[in-house]
Amino acid sequence: MKDPGTIYSDDEVENFSDDDDEFEKEMALQRISVKDDGGDGFFDDLPDESMNLKKTKKPVESSIDKYLKKSTNAYDINNTIDRVRLEDKKYFSDEDDDDDKDITPNENESYTIKESEVLKLKNNLKKKEKKKERVEKSLAEKMEKEKEEFCFEDAPTVTSDISFLEMNLSPPLLKAIANMGYENPTPIQASTIPIALKGRDICGCAATGTGKTAAFMLPIVQRLIFKPSTEEVTRVLVYEVTEGICEFTDVTVSLSVGGFNRGTQTKELMDNPDIIIATPGRLIDHLHNTPDFNLKDIEVLVLDEADRMLDKFFIEQLTEIVRQCSFTRQTMLFSATMTDKVKDLVVVSLKSPVRVFVNNNTEVAQNLRQEFIRLKVKNDENRLAVLAHLLMNNFKEETIVFVQQKYECHRMHIIFGLMGLKCGELHGNLKQQKRLEYLKKFKDKEVHILFATDVAARGLDIKGVKTVINYTVPVSYEMYVHRVGRTARAGFSGRSITISYDSGEDFTMLRKIQKNSFAPLSNFALCGKAEKT
Repeated sequence: MKDPGTIYSDDEVENFSDDDDEFEKEMALQRISVKDDGGDGFFDDLPDESMNLKKTKKPVESSIDKYLKKSTNAYDINNTIDRVRLEDKKYFSDEDDDDDKDITPNENESYTIKESEVLKLKNNLKKKEKKKERVEKSLAEKMEKEKEEFCFEDAPTVTSDISFLEMNLSPPLLKAIANMGYENPTPIQASTIPIALKGRDICGCAATGTGKTAAFMLPIVQRLIFKPSTEEVTRVLVYEVTEGICEFTDVTVSLSVGGFNRGTQTKELMDNPDIIIATPGRLIDHLHNTPDFNLKDIEVLVLDEADRMLDKFFIEQLTEIVRQCSFTRQTMLFSATMTDKVKDLVVVSLKSPVRVFVNNNTEVAQNLRQEFIRLKVKNDENRLAVLAHLLMNNFKEETIVFVQQKYECHRMHIIFGLMGLKCGELHGNLKQQKRLEYLKKFKDKEVHILFATDVAARGLDIKGVKTVINYTVPVSYEMYVHRVGRTARAGFSGRSITISYDSGEDFTMLRKIQKNSFAPLSNFALCGKAEKT
């Protein structure tokens, strides 16, 4: 099976679009017109006004429904629990083995081998191997030297009482900020926005839930608002964006990620949007297959959740994207943790950056109430019974339950759905369309309990999550921080409950969490009173 996917997932999904034939004809006509004009650039050779094909501004879409592919076989687990039970084994079955048969040499086939030729090849291979080692050593030394010489400029100190009004943002942005419920900027926003407005490259590191997305999106949209209408359109490439910031502007946004309707994405790219939200794999796919689409005129490149993308082995794709962008671009890189891989990417992509480090992302929010239910006897049935008690009696709404494995996530959905709770699930075995469907229902409060694997532990900003329950203790403290970071975000309070055993690795992790906690933890025995530690 594949590892859990995320928003960076580039899985291909069968295309159920009804307008493919019409779209292919339109694409063919545009290719012919561009070819006749003799141009090969994305902006330099756009059709003139006489062709009536110039860009027109459209209102920003508040929904991504237009990207979803139409499926005639879609099912809803909440309405068909019994049928899903029968399909469960098929749904989670491993991928079939390849049908290709092994090709074995013909035993009767005759051939000859000259010993001198074999020895010559052997010596030649040894020389090439030594040369390869020298080349690799030289490249490693060069990279280390560049990293040592690479220096950051620290961000200037910002007063804690600064407001959005003092940042000279435009009225449409101030209106959007008020509409989204922001009152005062978070530390990462207060430090980043003034620097980004000056066009400087930024390397930012801050904990999850601190408002990194708004920190880079506000200056980007500010830049687009004041772009003269007579100039070529500014195209900004970003990963992860909040559409609410663009609500009161005419800035256009396009989404290019795996699992969505490719035809819709290609049409929007041909309409020349202001902002592109993309995952690395799908973006490179469009670079290779969408006519006249390139990144040479990108003015701002934002790499959000850089450490996570590198963990997903996107280093080659990210390097190619950076190489194809304009050298004069502004680049902002944000990461929850500053690993060696992220530092290597910083050296390649940023020029004289300003360092904005709020913290090292090893702290939970100060307004988070952390509780632990300790089971003295290791028994999975007891653990499940405790979870059932919590969900049926105390936490029936706006709750995310994290489990370790995908099949367990699906199992929980079925069990608690049969118990009458409005549930959803989020894990790597779901296609992109189904994940977004459950997320939308959870945000709209149509689903009250969301069972999720660690695919949802980072990068998702779901407003109003009151409680996070860890059905099992995470494998690392960093993952614990990411999980509980889904609540108590942007200054709001929240609650986390972790069901753990009173021994072994669970007990060790509990002590580590207690050591790094600002406030005392609440510990509950299976049948005892709460006590402060």
